Amino acid sequence: MNKTIELPATNAQKRCIHRLRRQFGLDEDEYRHLVRQFSGGRTTTSAELCKSEAARLIGTLLDPDGRKDPERREKLALVKAIYAVSMDIGFLNRSYRSDNPVEVEMNKAKITSFLKSHGGCRKPVSSQNLEELKATLKQLKAIRRKEEV
Repeated sequence: MNKTIELPATNAQKRCIHRLRRQFGLDEDEYRHLVRQFSGGRTTTSAELCKSEAARLIGTLLDPDGRKDPERREKLALVKAIYAVSMDIGFLNRSYRSDNPVEVEMNKAKITSFLKSHGGCRKPVSSQNLEELKATLKQLKAIRRKEEV
């Protein structure tokens, strides 16, 4: 039986949650209720949130009406495509195992490091805007084509 391992929220996510809490003036009870709601009743503190729960909470606090959803969906599709193409590039993923979440995070770090030093815009994927993501995808596809030859 394969058990899914949920990674804990990152420190950056926790800082962002607390910054947004102060920014929106949430009192202690409102904050605890919100965390409980996004964790499915599992916890009332951001320290015990998992990465996906923290991301959903931050997304809801930043865009409660979902107005930025179309652009966010397009960026998410590009990020997924970037990681999918990077799987076909040997020097980025030589001994990668996709069934281990720690390996997945290490692989993301390798891709980020590569893009910071050799990418067209010299930024990690998480900091790129829509046009930069398109350029990064184009660059990685070119690298993949060269490797296939």
